[in-house]
Amino acid sequence: MNKFKSSGQAGITTLDQIQNYKYRLINTFAFATLSLIAVSSFAGAVEVEENLSKLKMPPGFKAEIYADVPGARQMTLGTNGNVYVGTRGKNVYAVVDKNKDHKADQVITILDDLNVGNGVAMHKGNLYVAEQDRITRYAAPDFDLNLPFKQMREVIYDKLPNKFHHGWRYIAFGPDEKLYVTVGAPCNICAPEGIEASIIRMDPDGSAVETYAKGVRNSVGMDFQPGTNVLHFTDNGVDMMGNDIPHDELNAAPKKGMHFGFPFYAGGNARQKDWISKTAPKDVTFPVNEFQAHSANLGFKFYTGQQFPAEYQGDAIVAQHGSWNRDKPVGYQLMRIKYDAKHQVKSSEVFIDGWLNNGEVWGRPSDVLQLPDGSLLISDDYNGVIYRISYGEEATVKVMPSSTKVLNNLQMPESAIAHPDGRIFITEIGEFGKNGDGKVTILNKDGSTKTLVDGLNDPKGIDLFNNQLYIADVDHVVRVTLDGKKTIIAKPADFQDKPIFLNDIEIDGLGNVYVSDSGDDNGKHGAIYKITPAGKVLQLINDQSGIKRPNGLLMDGPNKMLVADFGTGKLFQVAFAGMSDKPTAKVSLLNEGFGGADGLVRDADGTLYVSDWANGKVWQLSEPKATPQLISEGHQSSADIALSVDGKYLLMPDMKAGKLVPLAIR
Repeated sequence: MNKFKSSGQAGITTLDQIQNYKYRLINTFAFATLSLIAVSSFAGAVEVEENLSKLKMPPGFKAEIYADVPGARQMTLGTNGNVYVGTRGKNVYAVVDKNKDHKADQVITILDDLNVGNGVAMHKGNLYVAEQDRITRYAAPDFDLNLPFKQMREVIYDKLPNKFHHGWRYIAFGPDEKLYVTVGAPCNICAPEGIEASIIRMDPDGSAVETYAKGVRNSVGMDFQPGTNVLHFTDNGVDMMGNDIPHDELNAAPKKGMHFGFPFYAGGNARQKDWISKTAPKDVTFPVNEFQAHSANLGFKFYTGQQFPAEYQGDAIVAQHGSWNRDKPVGYQLMRIKYDAKHQVKSSEVFIDGWLNNGEVWGRPSDVLQLPDGSLLISDDYNGVIYRISYGEEATVKVMPSSTKVLNNLQMPESAIAHPDGRIFITEIGEFGKNGDGKVTILNKDGSTKTLVDGLNDPKGIDLFNNQLYIADVDHVVRVTLDGKKTIIAKPADFQDKPIFLNDIEIDGLGNVYVSDSGDDNGKHGAIYKITPAGKVLQLINDQSGIKRPNGLLMDGPNKMLVADFGTGKLFQVAFAGMSDKPTAKVSLLNEGFGGADGLVRDADGTLYVSDWANGKVWQLSEPKATPQLISEGHQSSADIALSVDGKYLLMPDMKAGKLVPLAIR
């Protein structure tokens, strides 16, 4: 059912080039070989939750547990909101927030055979993982977390030094679309060999490898400054030189070929006794900011979101992992590096601390990731959790519209439509197959509900035209005014074939009402009908069209319609011609793989969404032939979807669960 009419189409499909490759892999490898292991979310988070009150942060900020991820280190964001997390062990995890409530619903082990899989990065739909000795690439994890990733593994570079000391790589894609990789020195202090103690970069396929920066002892954090695109990176100084020397560093590398001092400089301008007499390279570049010695500065991000106060724009938030070789521990906090209008460091200050409390350590921040809403995720490998840092959300929650909250206690909800005034109308089947117990429920803006009309049979698809609702009800179509008066506009005898399972409703700009009939379980009597404003019923396609069980309908231009096939999970386009008593139709297959395909809707950008009733999933496509992206799963039965009036949410009836679930898409 179309709940938003738009002639626009999104024009970019980032994964089309790997579509054939992906499906070939899926067909080749048995899913019995998958190393997919579900991890119970929040298994140890209760203990950490008790300590959150110890964190000290500026007014208005809040810290919560986002996910329980063993050994969480570097994080990267997928295209559909999944967070991928590396570790200093064998595993890489996918963290899934299905209902977009800012708490993970599922943590999945997608890889479990790695050699220190610390580094993770996403680029054009591909997940890159940096191990101690190599870099590998995995196609389209956002498409489906059940893909056989081990078998899909593509080694793009295998010449990293296979040495554990400082062997936990950190990776990031730059504005030049090259992959940057930190390569630590395999020692406390020594003469590096080959690409040791450097940052290298390469093309996304692993070619054109070059050394970008030298003299980098142990960097485990990189980002590119907004406004300049300059690479910045943290670097940790030499150990065993005393409590307060040498300083840890934040460096800037605006061009290739710069040298940052190691091993001639141990950190900052300090020199270790065995290297003080050795001649350093000319033009050594010193840090743009120095940190407390041994505070172990790891991942960081320049803040570009809109949620934090404006003065945080362009500042860097740095995770200090904390000391291990100091008489009195330091670090275990987040630092804020402030920049001026010329993108130069102005000052630094503590942003959040408290993981070190009265000399006792209870947490170790490792990496920073910005979410699309402007909040930050902070990984903590000591506790095996990820925190979410937000600002000002308590005030926001109080005024959240009803379309952003789950509505429970519905009786078999099948379809919904949002009125421009913010009200939502929901069809409830009641007991399936029982006449007279179906109804339409109004969800008001304040969250209250009331019955608009009852006495229906098994009402399914619903649409709105000229302030009147149109509803498919088993074998007839009903029109209901907003004060609850109902009229049958198409009774069983009006249809050219026996109506069996009238399902979805779609209305074009002229007021023509289209209704799908999914027929019986074998597709007999499957059809699509058009009801003109004068009340004439025309059959557009029948059960010989090649569409087994027509369900979701969505206008796709003049006399064109997208059709979701509940029987085969395929997506078709039907083009009508000769709109007379005997119209003709051309049926074209566009896409497939949607299980029990149910609802169709487009957002204001032309992005298409498809619900899968049988498997409880919702898919997103940039255009009908694009590679589908799975954006939500784990529902009991994802029925006919609609768009909220502000365009920020899909309204998804979970029929068997008795819920109306909002899914954030903005």
